[in-house]
Amino acid sequence: MQEILPDLATQTPLWLALLTVGVNAIVGALRASSDDEHHWDIVGLSTFAVLMGLGGGFIRDILLGNTPVESLRTPWYLVTVLVGIGLVLLFGRRISGAQQLVALLNSVALGLFAVTGTAYALRADLPIVSAVFVGVVSAVGGGVLVSVIKDEVPEILLTSAPNALLALAVSGMYAATDVWESQAAGVAGIATAIIANYLAQRFGIRTRRATNPSAVLLTRKDSAEYLD
Repeated sequence: MQEILPDLATQTPLWLALLTVGVNAIVGALRASSDDEHHWDIVGLSTFAVLMGLGGGFIRDILLGNTPVESLRTPWYLVTVLVGIGLVLLFGRRISGAQQLVALLNSVALGLFAVTGTAYALRADLPIVSAVFVGVVSAVGGGVLVSVIKDEVPEILLTSAPNALLALAVSGMYAATDVWESQAAGVAGIATAIIANYLAQRFGIRTRRATNPSAVLLTRKDSAEYLD
């Protein structure tokens, strides 16, 4: 198995790691460029790109005491963020139009952040529950930081697309599979992210308002307005 599948958690191919950072950086920059309420300048747009692209890794490494953070030990991560910023400045509207492609790449990014966060925590001998927590925070942390700067309530705290729950599923899948085969665990985690994100998008799945025990369940977007 080791010869067939790479351990995506501890031996992530550089191109895949940079793709992950680049996609998140583009999403962050788009959140600034498409915000008509606040007129963010190039510094604001760049800040969003850095936080979305690198914020999850920053949080993961700080929680685990892994400093200097890995994304600053090589220039390629910051260069990738700069490329993402340039792409949004040049082709922002066209990128926004490719929603399905961006959604697919974003699911890969969420999965890889969740997988690496969980894996690094397990390698640091943290309990499985703590490792899954680190994985979830790594996956959604960048978006939360951007929301805080925008003076918004982070979307994952409201009835919305279940991104945090998807990250939880990915982290849990990785931790469960890692017990018997770490190489397969990384692939299983990212596959879970892609499949779960596709199903959530395809059927408009959203979280429920937390007013009773049914809050642990999910609902479809077209029926959400009828639920308390």
